[in-house]
Amino acid sequence: MCTGFSVVLLSLINALGAPEMESPPPLRLPNGEPICAVYFFPHWWEPWRSNDEAIVRDLKYLRGAGINTLLVDHEWSQAIDGDWKWLDRLHRLAKPLDMQILPWLSLKTWSDMASDPGRRSLARKWFGVDIAVSRSQDGKPSSPIVYDEGQVIAGAEYAAMYLDRYLETGAVARFRYGGKTRPCVALTVELAWPGGGFDARSISRFRRWLPGRYDSDIAALNRAWGTAYADFQDVDPTDAKVFDYASHAAGKAQHPRAVEDHIEFRSCMINEGLQAMKERLRVRYPDVLIATELPYQVGSEHPHAKGYRIAYAANPSASLHAEVLFLRMTGPMNQAERKALKEHVAGSGQKVVLCYRTYGDWGRPPKEGGRSLEENARVYAGEAAGCAHGIGFYSWNEMVDVHLAAPGEGSPQNRMTVDGEVAERMQKQFARIVRLYRMIVREQ
Repeated sequence: MCTGFSVVLLSLINALGAPEMESPPPLRLPNGEPICAVYFFPHWWEPWRSNDEAIVRDLKYLRGAGINTLLVDHEWSQAIDGDWKWLDRLHRLAKPLDMQILPWLSLKTWSDMASDPGRRSLARKWFGVDIAVSRSQDGKPSSPIVYDEGQVIAGAEYAAMYLDRYLETGAVARFRYGGKTRPCVALTVELAWPGGGFDARSISRFRRWLPGRYDSDIAALNRAWGTAYADFQDVDPTDAKVFDYASHAAGKAQHPRAVEDHIEFRSCMINEGLQAMKERLRVRYPDVLIATELPYQVGSEHPHAKGYRIAYAANPSASLHAEVLFLRMTGPMNQAERKALKEHVAGSGQKVVLCYRTYGDWGRPPKEGGRSLEENARVYAGEAAGCAHGIGFYSWNEMVDVHLAAPGEGSPQNRMTVDGEVAERMQKQFARIVRLYRMIVREQ
């Protein structure tokens, strides 16, 4: 229960229209701090033009703002391209500043394995496995089959390699969980199966999956879908007339429930593959916690959220293998989204960290009738404290690339569209939110 300053602050947050506060206990680090995280990708900062001092300067700013956990892209490709050089650097620089690293260990559920046949040859060399590739709806090769044994072995082995390398001497993330201090990694960034699920093996699985969804009653499926199948074995998700993915996001598919069921099936296959990967990893590291990332809040109707969910099968069911769920937010939630999140947490038992995007309006005067920056900070901090177990942020690099890592230059692919003054005010607003969050949860 909160007392003193926290009660006053929570009443202000509720008055601003933030959710009813239940104050779930935050996920904490071994030193007792609540998790305060930020996505941080130093090896995407054109690192050949950066240096240790630039990275340390940024880490010191983040630590001073209350951030203690870096969510870092540690894809297998980063180990390949430079023999762990950039990963080694960040662990070396973060640890003396008492910051920890939670890595995303693959790109969109190892989809980079399919982009280059050379990568699959390397997987055979590194892990002794063949990577089976799925098919897209038009029959073209797509990303790996997420539940295939070769994929599972490769993912688990790379996670073990990462822990072997950094657990004892690096800045590996650790959390208090179930009465113990446990290390934590994420097997992938973004729960995703890009283009996958239309190969013969997956189609066969889908046909076997559907009877469990419809009590083995093909008539019930036909009523739900508006179709006339004689048998579950007649269902073919490569039939774009029934499974009209192209029109579904716009609400124009003729058989929307059919598309939604196939999306859910693909989500379940993502979870099955990552669950198997986790179980294999835990033979070596039995105490490891698994984190994962869902792109956008549960139940979101934001166009970006719908696009990710439909194209990549990023349903909440894909996350159930994990103990810790990071939600990449579009902003504060509405009532329907808060209700959906509450139901998901009750069913999954997961610890959830809300990761907010840093927006340009954080660095500009509020619009007429809009919330002040101080009021806005109370809404963000209060929502994370009242609905989740931690707070985080993404797009930090978009704020600072041209100002900290390589002043005045920046990345041509990701150049800032705000000036230095606006970016500086954005950083101050970011720090204000973190400080408020920590003040709210300090007594929980």
